[in-house]
Amino acid sequence: MTLPHLLEGLAAGLNMGPDFTVLIGGLGLLSSPRPLAFDLTDLDQHNFPIEHDASLSREDAYFGNNHSFNSSIWNQTRSFFEKDQKTALFPAALALANRTADSKEKNPQFVYGFREFVQRYGEMSIFIQAMGGHQNGVTRLDWVNQLFVEERLPYNLGWRPRAEPITIPSLGKMVFDIFIVSPDKFSEGATITA
Repeated sequence: MTLPHLLEGLAAGLNMGPDFTVLIGGLGLLSSPRPLAFDLTDLDQHNFPIEHDASLSREDAYFGNNHSFNSSIWNQTRSFFEKDQKTALFPAALALANRTADSKEKNPQFVYGFREFVQRYGEMSIFIQAMGGHQNGVTRLDWVNQLFVEERLPYNLGWRPRAEPITIPSLGKMVFDIFIVSPDKFSEGATITA
């Protein structure tokens, strides 16, 4: 993939703003041995620049397979949303806190700092906004589930890209909104600023 491919594809598929696409594309390029292109296998480098521990749907690299979907981990994440069959900010914060605690407990080489905080909260914000949870973080769980489990956009369930683009400011606001309701915000804040 090249930056022009990403700009065109993410805008058409998810209405992703160019600011975020250039940022994420730049990180992808850092992982590649080619100067102006990368592929998804380039991103499979532990703790550089995108891969990290405590994924919402993947095992930590320590356990051997950090690139394939893991239904047990995803079911653990999804369980925080199942009561209402939709996402919301507080359950999102609980899901993140749970994945952090689980990974920290099981992985003796667990890595978590500011970079991982931004990536994990950012990923949560991306999929919630991409699936329609604009400002309040509420969107349909069946849409989110299809995105993760089948790794495809849920057009067949009635989903369409949101009208306003997903940008760095919109993601930053949602990261803050999720963090502020997190039950672990004080201990996590101390960890990431240490």
